[in-house]
Amino acid sequence: MVAGSMERTLVSCWLRARPGSGLIRSGGPADAEMIRDFVCGLSPRTQYFRFFASVCPPSTGLLRTLCGARGSADILIVTDRHGTMIGHGMAADGRAPGDRLETNIGLVISDPWQERGLGTTLLTLLASRAAGRGVEALVLDVLPENDKMRGIIRRRWPDAAVERTRDALIFRPLIGTAFAGYPTGLPVAIDLPGLDRYASNHAGGNRVPNRTAA
Repeated sequence: MVAGSMERTLVSCWLRARPGSGLIRSGGPADAEMIRDFVCGLSPRTQYFRFFASVCPPSTGLLRTLCGARGSADILIVTDRHGTMIGHGMAADGRAPGDRLETNIGLVISDPWQERGLGTTLLTLLASRAAGRGVEALVLDVLPENDKMRGIIRRRWPDAAVERTRDALIFRPLIGTAFAGYPTGLPVAIDLPGLDRYASNHAGGNRVPNRTAA
């Protein structure tokens, strides 16, 4: 299933953004302290949906992963107009059986900014950047009890393959040409008020799957 009109609207929204509204940029080891504080500021529920556990403070290994210290993941950080971190996303590429290139996406939005469409914007950018690297499929891990996230994935990618493990459902939707032509460069300005207005007009279908409460 190709990306829907919601993603297209949000992409055009960030292209029209006023400088200083908000920013999505690359993250790295220099952001370790900011990322640690961000994770510890998440509610227990949000931590659980993203990491499947309470992770405050994050372990050294987890923090290195979230910072991209191993150099093998695309790390994106979202900040508001004041430079405060309000979102984190990452995509780690790997080879699936049959040598297909896929990427495991994880993202999380801070509690006050959830359900405003920001998570979908972040997911769209991660997926479009992955498509530009030649990735053929996404990998999305979801807790079995997270009915809303599972429903969103199934509505967006009804034919996605799914694997059940002891802890999670793992969906592998194919990217295809869904994100062809989408912007991939960083940093990108985002119109946070615009996202608020869009989400308020599309309540109930704007949450983002895969270990997040966005």
